[in-house]
Amino acid sequence: MPEAKIEETVCEDRISALPEDLLVTILLLVPIRDAVATMLLSKRWRFIWMMLPRLDYKESSDNDNDPSKKSIWWFFDKSMELHKAPILEVLLIKLGPGCPSDADVGKWLTKAVDRQVGVLKFELCWSTGPTRLPKSLYTCETLKELTLSHNILVDFPSFACLPSLSTLELFYVVYKDEASLFRFLSSCPVLDLLDVKRNTKHHDNVNKFSVKVPSLQFFWYENCDYTSLPDTARCLTIDTPALIDFIIADYSRDSWSFENIPCLEKAFFDVRSFPDIDKSKTSISGVLSLTLFMMTNEAVLVRCSTINFSRLIKLTIYPHNSDWLEPLLPLLENAPNLKDLLVTYECTVWPRDRIPLSWNQPCSVPRCMLSHLEIFEYRKYGAREEEEEFLTYIFANSKCLKTVTISVKPSSVLGKKELIIEELRNIPRVSTSQLLLF
Repeated sequence: MPEAKIEETVCEDRISALPEDLLVTILLLVPIRDAVATMLLSKRWRFIWMMLPRLDYKESSDNDNDPSKKSIWWFFDKSMELHKAPILEVLLIKLGPGCPSDADVGKWLTKAVDRQVGVLKFELCWSTGPTRLPKSLYTCETLKELTLSHNILVDFPSFACLPSLSTLELFYVVYKDEASLFRFLSSCPVLDLLDVKRNTKHHDNVNKFSVKVPSLQFFWYENCDYTSLPDTARCLTIDTPALIDFIIADYSRDSWSFENIPCLEKAFFDVRSFPDIDKSKTSISGVLSLTLFMMTNEAVLVRCSTINFSRLIKLTIYPHNSDWLEPLLPLLENAPNLKDLLVTYECTVWPRDRIPLSWNQPCSVPRCMLSHLEIFEYRKYGAREEEEEFLTYIFANSKCLKTVTISVKPSSVLGKKELIIEELRNIPRVSTSQLLLF
């Protein structure tokens, strides 16, 4: 065969010829390690990564479980030293237990403040004690979102202010004292969202967790202490006149109270103790959407059944391991405008047959069932006698029902599910126009 003529082809590097701002945009799409590695491609790429406005340093989960593995600290420390962007919009840091105890994280947070950082998320899970943050962080005028997590000591200085901070997340941090927490929250004039996670089993130096923020609209609070005994010294107090969305998951037995919440629209309660209803009725009675998670007993449902929910439109019940049927009826009676009712066993993990249920046929019908209830959903229906009687009652008295959706609990008995569905179809319904879905 004649020799093939080989033509040399010169590959043109069109990407490197792109404008620098476009190359920076491209590098924002890859992990920070890969972005830094591009400095080895050519002289053109050597300094591109140093202009990134977003830096994300996260310890891998493998490092969390194995402290002997090398921490990301060395990479974070060196790359922050070389970083040259005039503005650092976002800085995300997660350092694991392998982070050296002498790591000077504060100097890089100071650099971020100097670069007008807008979003800062800092999680420190090292094995040493909580570390203080630079005071300049608490006076950063450009900071809009701040997340502090784990081994961080919150020591908010006097006369400091975060004028632009709208989102604050405090996850398992330690506070210098209650006064520092109060100064922190009161020095954020436009704070819109506050997300707090605590475990009071590991003392965070705060007994009275006071949230008094006039601008706050979203407050999510979780206390993961399942082991605590009732302690009257510990409490959560909420005074937030602009609040519209409130979620509390408190597994401790600490007391809590809320007042001055006239704008509340959405509330979720998963608690082991409940505040004095007589002092809190006004704050919660105007809620539009209410979710009740009955973790240990029906006390939450019973307490709420004494409140006149004149504006309540949607109610969601998670029975978990509690008898909820009979306490539900007084609550429905006090929610005359309810349109949407959901009952779900989706979060129940132990055998349903062990969960007590009682049902006595009521002698009256709640007003909402006669004139407003349009949507009813029951998830993980178990076909217990009390459940069937409850559904029969709903079907027989809800004159305005438009949609009924029922999901049947999976059964090991072949064909039983189809039989249950057929029985449900045959329950008489007062509303002939409703759509029954399975």
